[in-house]
Amino acid sequence: MKPVLGPPPIAYKIPSPDKTLRRLFLTVFLRGQSARGLTKETAPKSVASKMWLMLLIYGVMGLFSLFFARQPVLALSVYLHAMSFLMLGMFIATSAGESLFNKEESEILMHRPVTSQMLLRAKATVLIQVTLYFAFAMNLVGLFVGLVASDGGWLYPIAHSISTVAEALFCTSVVVLGYQLCLRWFGRERLDSVMTTLQVLVIVCITIGSQILPRAIIMTKGLSTVNLDAWWMKILPPTWFASLDDAIAGSRSGTSWLLAGVGLGVTALILYIAFGRLASIYETGVQTLNESRTLPKKQSQFRLGRKLGESFPLKYFLRDSVSQAGFRLVVAYLFRDRDTKLRIYPGIAPMMIMPVMMLFTSGSFSSSHRELVKQAGAAGSQVLDGFTGFSVALSGAYVCIVPLMALNMLKYSQQYRASDVFIAAPIRGPGPLIHGARVAVTAILCVPLLMVLAIFIGVTQGAAALLLILPGAIAMPAYALVPGLFGDITPLSSPQEEAKSASNFPIMMVSLAGSFGLAGLASVTSAMGLLPYFLILEAIVSVVLCIFINAIVAKSSWRIVD
Repeated sequence: MKPVLGPPPIAYKIPSPDKTLRRLFLTVFLRGQSARGLTKETAPKSVASKMWLMLLIYGVMGLFSLFFARQPVLALSVYLHAMSFLMLGMFIATSAGESLFNKEESEILMHRPVTSQMLLRAKATVLIQVTLYFAFAMNLVGLFVGLVASDGGWLYPIAHSISTVAEALFCTSVVVLGYQLCLRWFGRERLDSVMTTLQVLVIVCITIGSQILPRAIIMTKGLSTVNLDAWWMKILPPTWFASLDDAIAGSRSGTSWLLAGVGLGVTALILYIAFGRLASIYETGVQTLNESRTLPKKQSQFRLGRKLGESFPLKYFLRDSVSQAGFRLVVAYLFRDRDTKLRIYPGIAPMMIMPVMMLFTSGSFSSSHRELVKQAGAAGSQVLDGFTGFSVALSGAYVCIVPLMALNMLKYSQQYRASDVFIAAPIRGPGPLIHGARVAVTAILCVPLLMVLAIFIGVTQGAAALLLILPGAIAMPAYALVPGLFGDITPLSSPQEEAKSASNFPIMMVSLAGSFGLAGLASVTSAMGLLPYFLILEAIVSVVLCIFINAIVAKSSWRIVD
């Protein structure tokens, strides 16, 4: 009797650990760490479905590259890479801390056969994948503009795609390397505070570098020429990757080939060090992430919120105990909580740097074009004074964005479940807590920034220019109230994954447009000698708006969550 043969065994292909980790971290990025309000139907399936609005906004921003049509490849690429460098660097610097060092995932993965190199590569790959979505959305129009460049052609889209990928690798590896060096030099105990400082410095450097290059194109020799003879141009990373475009699809000069080689060589070296030589340091940091740490011996920082709340003149703005509690809570998180510091300070750093960059731009315009403008007579002098006045007014109006951004970001926290105590407490609504948070943000972030800006303007532009920052100072209270009109902004009440949505970005864009309009009105009325009347009218409108919005926020109720 012949034996009955069954069906042949099914051969299962075991996926590689690297591929599994990449899919896992991408899923966590799209879904978030929490399942709060998550359903199978509403869960995003791709980066495009998760951040379609952000991709659309970046695509619209890329339309500015049309101004470089018929210009040399190098001029176009310097602009595109400078703006992409700003976008990529800001996203990676603000997201890498949470992505690389997550306490919850270490308890699941560290006992599995996963090496530190695999874990680090998987997380970095997800960061690069998401940033490339943003980068190509912003550079999409520029790819076609390069086809009609004065020395461009069909090779430009290929060259620019390669240089954009290299730029994303460079930005990611630099941030990862910075964290690894902090772990090696300072240890796990000081990593939290050092990471905050590092991220702020990275954001500041990226913002300055990305703003210098486009201004250098316009302010020195116009759009038609980019001068690579200046030594400081050669040390800026966007110039390296722009030179790669020029070497392949542009002028193909020897300088461009040399700088392109420098960019690719530095990127390869940093990748090797970050993901090869120092990967074991990252493993040590992840292993000690959940270890308990000793509390600081000094107790002065714990009393900081109470002392500030009871000091003059803040005590007159915090008349009830609930507002005082909200003020102290936000102050404590701004100074002590690592997650809050990593999200707030790098996020508002560009808004702190942009006013200074505008004033430097104004000074550069004045020094390099003063003789040329004088030849135009009285009309040229008015143009020069108007440009300088608008820059000063715009620098003050930019400060208005800081409380709006900070309050939007303070809404999210890893400890959002603790906000249930707000609902359990005998409080009618979140109004008093929001008011305390608003006072804390204004006192801790906005007032010091405004004072530093006033001193800088007084020294560089003269005491008379200080009047032009008053419109921004007057509008600041109204701007701080704007987030309350578009939903619940109770501090520390929402999970972090909700912060990844792009719902708040249109509010930021409209507020930014309002700042430009405010600066324009201030500079025009100043030129006409009507600035005092404009300030009086603005103060009246600001007071009316504050009363109206305060009444709406005071009547708001708690948000009901599943």
